[in-house]
Amino acid sequence: MDLRFTSEKDLQCKHCGFVKPRLDLYCYFLWEDGKWSDQRECAPNQAVPALVQYCPNCHRFYYIDAEAILIKNVNDYNWIEPVDYDVILPSIREYDNFDWSPVIEYNQRLMLMWAYNDKFYRSNSGDVPSEFDVKVAKWNLINLTQFYNDSIMICELLREAGLFEDCLKEAADAMVDEQSKAVLDRIVTLAKQEDKRPFKIAD
Repeated sequence: MDLRFTSEKDLQCKHCGFVKPRLDLYCYFLWEDGKWSDQRECAPNQAVPALVQYCPNCHRFYYIDAEAILIKNVNDYNWIEPVDYDVILPSIREYDNFDWSPVIEYNQRLMLMWAYNDKFYRSNSGDVPSEFDVKVAKWNLINLTQFYNDSIMICELLREAGLFEDCLKEAADAMVDEQSKAVLDRIVTLAKQEDKRPFKIAD
């Protein structure tokens, strides 16, 4: 089951001029509840669109004005419209063509991480990432670390990237409060088990 969104504003492709509804992707209610260790949280009534959009007409990617979108602090959870992994993956070929701002790059990389985890870990589809998928995910996660000064999130990104020793080293130096310690302990436990899967933090 899915829920499709509509909005008063439409989005226009900057390449071919094709107009599409502002929110036209979906949330799966079968598993998208609660907060996850990769900052994923579904809020169907509050979702905002990704800054990087796919055009179904010319099959290219373009970004929309950051000023129009409310993005939470990078250390908080983000209510961002989900994107299917098979849709967002080709956008990496156009990364060199984007005039990146930190907000746009962060948004895009966060979406790619979520889409990867949605497909291979959260959907229960049985899909297995290819060697290429794993390389893309690792490259993306390493680049995402530059946007965080939160030791817990850096540890989580390193763990999901398969950099378990780096994760454990970062965790050993982390200064966290009592509430965050339980999350960090879980990350450390999974890193020692060489487990890259995101986990649910709260329902």
